[in-house]
Amino acid sequence: MKGFLCFLAFPNACPPGQGLALLINRNYTLLWLGGTISQIGDVLFTMMLILWVGTLLQNQSVAPLAVSGVVLAAALPALLIGPFAGVFVDRWPKQRTMRIMDALRAVLVCSLLPISGPLPLPLAVKLTIIYLVVAVVSALSQFFTPAARAILKEVVPEEQFTRASALTVGAGVFSWAIGSTCAGICYVSLGAGWAVALNAASYVCSWVLVGRMRVAAAESRASAQPTSLRRVLTELREGLRFIGGHLQLRTLLLTESLFSFGWGIVSVLAFFYITQNIHVPMSLFGLFSAVPAIGGILGTLLVDRAAAKRGATSVYARALLFAGVMVVASTIPNQAIIDLVGFTLIGIATMQAEVLVGPLVLLATPEQMVGRVFSTLGTVTTLSSFLATFLSGYVSSTLLQGVVIHLPTDELNAINLLHIGAGVLIFVGGLHASRQFKKLQ
Repeated sequence: MKGFLCFLAFPNACPPGQGLALLINRNYTLLWLGGTISQIGDVLFTMMLILWVGTLLQNQSVAPLAVSGVVLAAALPALLIGPFAGVFVDRWPKQRTMRIMDALRAVLVCSLLPISGPLPLPLAVKLTIIYLVVAVVSALSQFFTPAARAILKEVVPEEQFTRASALTVGAGVFSWAIGSTCAGICYVSLGAGWAVALNAASYVCSWVLVGRMRVAAAESRASAQPTSLRRVLTELREGLRFIGGHLQLRTLLLTESLFSFGWGIVSVLAFFYITQNIHVPMSLFGLFSAVPAIGGILGTLLVDRAAAKRGATSVYARALLFAGVMVVASTIPNQAIIDLVGFTLIGIATMQAEVLVGPLVLLATPEQMVGRVFSTLGTVTTLSSFLATFLSGYVSSTLLQGVVIHLPTDELNAINLLHIGAGVLIFVGGLHASRQFKKLQ
């Protein structure tokens, strides 16, 4: 570890062989560390906000609505700003963009510190400040995230794209597990103020680590074109036309939309399916929820070799086909043991597919378009997930309420039927990808 830290700080002063612990290379290691620390802080912050808002409105009927407001405040900027952010990401130096966004996010998060203490403010004012900060931080993330994905073209060799994506996605799964686990403990033991401070500190760490990257070429490629609304819209249309005219990108956009919609249904109904359909005690809910994440980590470890052997497009399509089948197959029996195995296999397959999205985009997109492509993909998938969240809750509570289909061995209720529909959507996405990618061979 001492040699590892030495190489990051002073690569030329370290003994030979000390760089072997690096992830791909020094630049990517710094990017990975900064992103992982920042993601842990984000998850901790988001979970803490839900607990904080829920506590502020404890035993009040509007509490669920207020908590959902946090999610809405984070989602809206992705839908409204995401596509336009890609235009600027393509214009600006990626490293500088990431650092500016980290600095601004750290300052904004720190602005919540005064209201996290005993400052005598009306509840409505506190909630308004929380929503505004969440929305602006999310808006800044729309610039940071595509810049972080686009900069891979400058810091990672092309043959290492899949490995880099696997490490990044695996870090995201790990960050979610650590952040969500620590959120409740941190909030109860230390209070909201410490969670806010920790998230701000994570942005500062990311700012420092990204600044240590040596991406000199990126700093000289800022666009000199005038920034006007007309020009921005023109460049946005150019990006959309490029996606529409490229078979691989067009296929990924539709397939990821179907996957996000289907997986959004599964995620929203997970609590009800686990506790009501397969009758898992509340004390074991966290274990069942963590199983797909464990499978996801296994998926990230296996995907590099699989892609090298069978091809990235083939593995991507097959993973979604398998995931769709497993979502349906594990839903019908309503058996806890079967679901544990099914959830693990689903996690492996879906994470393999998600790891390969980044490399497939990078390989198909010229550098001057990467920001717009990633931003468009992020916006479309966010919209699909958002619609799935709303529609699945609405349909299960209205159109399918009380609907039961009796089978010889069991019965299917609204949650089962929606899960089956989600699996079919994911399978259709994989089938579409398989057919379209064959045209590229």
